[in-house]
This record gives sequence, structure tokens and C-alpha cells, in this order.
Amino acid sequence: MGMANGSGWLVPGGRGRTMDDRLRDRLSDLERTSEGVPEDRGRRRPGRTAGGGAPGALGFDGVVRDDGLLVIDRSISELTSKTRMMRLLSRFRGAGRRVLARDDVHEDLRELLADPAGAIFIDTETTGLAGSVVFLLGAMHVTPDDIRLVQVFARDYAEEFELARTWGAMLAEATRLVSFNGKSFDVPVLRDRLGYHSIAEPSLPPHLDLLHHARRRWGERLPDCRLQTLERELCGRKRAGDIPGDEIPGVYHHFVKTGEAEDILTVFHHNALDIMTLADVALALAAPEDEPA
Repeated sequence: MGMANGSGWLVPGGRGRTMDDRLRDRLSDLERTSEGVPEDRGRRRPGRTAGGGAPGALGFDGVVRDDGLLVIDRSISELTSKTRMMRLLSRFRGAGRRVLARDDVHEDLRELLADPAGAIFIDTETTGLAGSVVFLLGAMHVTPDDIRLVQVFARDYAEEFELARTWGAMLAEATRLVSFNGKSFDVPVLRDRLGYHSIAEPSLPPHLDLLHHARRRWGERLPDCRLQTLERELCGRKRAGDIPGDEIPGVYHHFVKTGEAEDILTVFHHNALDIMTLADVALALAAPEDEPA
């Protein structure tokens, strides 16, 4: 696969719009509050894809490595806007200064916000529960002047070996992990896959699982503490056309079988939105309880 003049891969059957264009559209929807929540756009269901092509023709301005993995590494400003990215970065800086002067913030959260460099916010997409294949690994990290999202995609089942190796390399360099239910799901599943492929697991850095903190903070006030509930209640956002989690395995199996790329886009959307919401939840947890999140 070659690069499409630096402007992103064209969506098969997409009439010139890139998948990055469509992902930006989805993320723009999230900026709308409940006063103007868009309706579901009629996302295609598995098996009703448009176009086709070889596995990996996904429409992203990414890099297919020699080992076959598709890796997309970009600033979140490319998915939202420079202004929104800088606003989020400014919130991290402000929260980092404020938590140092307070004693009502959990130590793990304080350390993350005081020095987010080296921490990675992670989320995985798999073909099921325990023993399943991890086919998409998302990792976001905050730098002094940017917030970057890396998505590592195994285009078929055999490429999971290289995805697992990539995870091991990330883990070896990380100073902290940030996840949502990652202690119960993502990290154990990744550990199992490293073992399955006979890859040694590096020592785990400190792991901040935001689900546990969210339950302590908002468990009695909210109907539940699912990530999208927090996104709606704390951030005032509602997703349009997001894929239900139980459909994700079928979408990936369909992609591997047919090479049709359209539906897998929604999985990239889902993964990116989940990871970016982790940042909002961490910042909301750092706010005093008597202040709006």
C-alpha cells in the first residue's frame, strides 16, 4: 500500500472522502451537547459493507510496517482540531498545578496529572473475552506540546504476534498505564496473548484504572459508571452511530474474511473515542467534588 498524497486513504466506495474526514465528523458530533445531539447516521451493519479490497486498505493515512501491522500515529488535533487539542492540553497543565496543592486527590491520579509524560492511556479491541485475539491496540500519550494517539491494527489473525510484541515494547517504556477497567480486562488479556506467543512480559508500571475511582466518586449519583455514561453525564456528549461492543468481534471477522474495510472504520472510531474520553474522566476526577466536572 502506498500513501495517498499525504491526505489519507480513500474510503472504498467513499467518493473521495477519507476515513480521517469521517472520523473527524464523528468526533465533531461529540462536541455537541444534549441540546443538539445528532441522530444515528445509519451506520452499516456487519455484512453490508461498501466497496472492497485487500486487507489493510483501510483508508487511513498510516504506515504498514514490514511485519504487516498497520500503525496510525497522529496528533488528536488531526481528529478534532488544533484548538480543541490545545484546550485539552491546557486542562492537563492546569490540573497538574492544582493537584499539587491539594490533599483530597488520590496519589496515583496526582502523580499522573503532575507529570503525564511517559504515561500511556490504553484501550484494546478483541474478538471476545478471555483467550480471544487482540486485533487493535490504542495508546494515547501527552507530550509538552501535543497529545498523540497511536492505533496498532492486526490486519489478520497471524499479525497478532507482532501486535503483542509492539505492546511489550510500549510497556517497557511506559512509566504509567491509564485505562478504564484495564486491570480486569485489557492488561490481563494482553498478558495472556504475550504468553500465548511466548513473548516475555516486561515489568508492569503503576496502573491507574479510572473505573475504580469513578465508582467511588460517582457510583451513588449516576445510573452506572460505564465509560459512555460518564462521557454523557460529565462531558455532556452523546455518541452518534457508535458501534455496540458486542458487534466488534463480528466486524473484525468479516474484515479478515472479505477484506471489506467500511465497517471496521467504526471500530477505529470506537477505540479512539474511548481513549480520548479517558483523558476527560481523569481530569473530572481531579476536580474538587463541589465543582462541576
